[in-house]
Amino acid sequence: MCRGKKHCDVLGLDPKKWNQYSPLPQLEWFEEELTKFIEAVDLFMNGQKDSSIDKLLSIRNNELKEWSIEHGQMSGMHRMNHLQKDQPIAIDSSLRDPLRSPKKFEKIVFERDGYRCRYCGVKLISNQFFSKFIKSLDSNLFKKGPTNLDTHGIIHIFNPVADHVMPWNLGGKTKPENLVSSCGPCNYGKAGYTIDQIGIHDPLSREPIVDSWDGLSSYLLKLKDL
Repeated sequence: MCRGKKHCDVLGLDPKKWNQYSPLPQLEWFEEELTKFIEAVDLFMNGQKDSSIDKLLSIRNNELKEWSIEHGQMSGMHRMNHLQKDQPIAIDSSLRDPLRSPKKFEKIVFERDGYRCRYCGVKLISNQFFSKFIKSLDSNLFKKGPTNLDTHGIIHIFNPVADHVMPWNLGGKTKPENLVSSCGPCNYGKAGYTIDQIGIHDPLSREPIVDSWDGLSSYLLKLKDL
């Protein structure tokens, strides 16, 4: 557990070994859990709800959730504390971009970035798909709750956020040129820090990976028919 500790045992204490693009890269086995989730979705789409729920039960939900809460979300703070960079001074509120929420640009940013986190590179799932799947499945086994502990691990890891590269309160604009697709752990890990504070490169300096992966957006029409 990293909350309340002076350092993260997953991150480690040697900055030379830290990832240069992500606050804390996700673990390799996360991809296997994503595959299980997609299989559960396919079963549900084919009218096999019971089998879909069985597949959902096979996902390492608690481990995904714990990693996100105890390590991913804490990573930026631990990096910043270890590097001991000065905290930039927030600009006056009157000088900040009047638009703070990136919601209106989410679809543009997610599609531009191929539904992948521009920090750690993990695949992301459309938040619209998550909402419709949760409603259609109608099961407490898979939901986005009011707290971290009430939210399924798959959502913790793969739900996308449009993240400000330069923090909004430091003068960062809420526009696609300053927004990148981020997984939940990278978004929380970066928090309101600058990339310099936590020792990572500008995610916009790397080209996004765009291929056939669409964050399950193509499943949305099928869900409407269920």
